[in-house]
Amino acid sequence: MKKLGLILGMIVFTFSMNAQNKTFTLPENEGEQLKGQYIVIDEKGTPQENYNKVINYINKTYNTPSEVIKSQINGEYIRIEGISDLFKNGGVMIPVRHTLEFNFKQDKIKMTISSLTGAGSSTASVTVYCTYAKTHNSSGKVKKMMMNYATKVTDGVNALAERIKLGIAEENSTDTDDDW
Repeated sequence: MKKLGLILGMIVFTFSMNAQNKTFTLPENEGEQLKGQYIVIDEKGTPQENYNKVINYINKTYNTPSEVIKSQINGEYIRIEGISDLFKNGGVMIPVRHTLEFNFKQDKIKMTISSLTGAGSSTASVTVYCTYAKTHNSSGKVKKMMMNYATKVTDGVNALAERIKLGIAEENSTDTDDDW
């Protein structure tokens, strides 16, 4: 019976990891965490075209894009490190240094969370608090305070992802403001 439960748990875990393609999710099962999760952005184009859209988005969005782009392989991969006010804690916006990776396939862009750390007075890891081990006790019961924090972080990352998706979609727009 334990083997059947273990197998079913593995199947559910596998499907939940594959179902996370549209939004980042809170850890709900043993071993799950926010770090390493990814979403897939459906964007028409070749890998090179989508790579260019992300590069253009970065160049238009960040003050110093050359400092934001930490690594790139033309048409295949981009890693960026930026700072965003992702969430409020105690009524104060919390600046978070985010490291995101982008991979490209035909009509798809994969965006992965590599790390989230404090960018203000604290440079501690934020993702360490967004793990099942931190949001649940040993019997599996939710720790309210930690889950509230993890929810704020996850919501903030999803809002950032939406801004990125919209920015990339704008790069695909054929509308130009040429009648000025």
